[in-house]
Amino acid sequence: MSDLLVSFAAAGGAPPASHELVRVFRDGSVRALAATAWPGFGPVDEAGVYRLDLDDHALADLERLATDPQPPQVPDASLQPGSGRFVLRLGDEEPLRWSPFEAPPEPLATLAARLETLLREARAQPVAAVRLGLDATAGESWELAYTFTALGNEPVTLTVPRGSLRVRVVAAPEPPSGPPPLAWAREALPVEADGAGPVELAPGEALTLTAAIGAPPVAARHRVDGFARVALDLAGSADAAEAHVEATLGAGPVAVDVR
Repeated sequence: MSDLLVSFAAAGGAPPASHELVRVFRDGSVRALAATAWPGFGPVDEAGVYRLDLDDHALADLERLATDPQPPQVPDASLQPGSGRFVLRLGDEEPLRWSPFEAPPEPLATLAARLETLLREARAQPVAAVRLGLDATAGESWELAYTFTALGNEPVTLTVPRGSLRVRVVAAPEPPSGPPPLAWAREALPVEADGAGPVELAPGEALTLTAAIGAPPVAARHRVDGFARVALDLAGSADAAEAHVEATLGAGPVAVDVR
């Protein structure tokens, strides 16, 4: 891997704290790390490592943005411990930090927007990642199935600690749409289920954990969303930033009609 040209991270915020990172190297390779998704950036049901490669034209454009002119220093006095923030680093320079509620000055804003786009594009090309899926049915109780599927072309070691699965069930008269915000994990109920791992999943392999909620369903249409705290380890990665990933994933919505 060549020298770092520029990196951009979105991190922190209300629990579960977000962590997404994209790094562009001078050979044109782009590496993205998605742990807990930043709101609005990428899919909330995935975590792992992703990669794409820039052609010479795209790399030259990014180099111009990163070096001509130099982005100004952004004061970080408004940042509070634990608050969400954007962090941009040019090579080995000191990082620039700013609040997501404040627009950075130009040309930093243009550079950050380009890097955010690269992060989204990279997340379409997984190297080693996991996607969470949820199934829910209602009988005497709610029956839940959490399925973790390995994505990419390299194996990933998955750990799902005991007590890390949660579910949110609400009456939803209208058909539910849109993935769940990860902030809903704070109000979701813990699910009694065994943990799993560490278990190595080859690309395309899946692990399913089942659970039940004892309370009988109430007659109505329901929206069901699931959440899981997981750890991912990439045995083949020599990069410390990618070797171990801790993430909160969200899956849903599942619409269930109870009569």
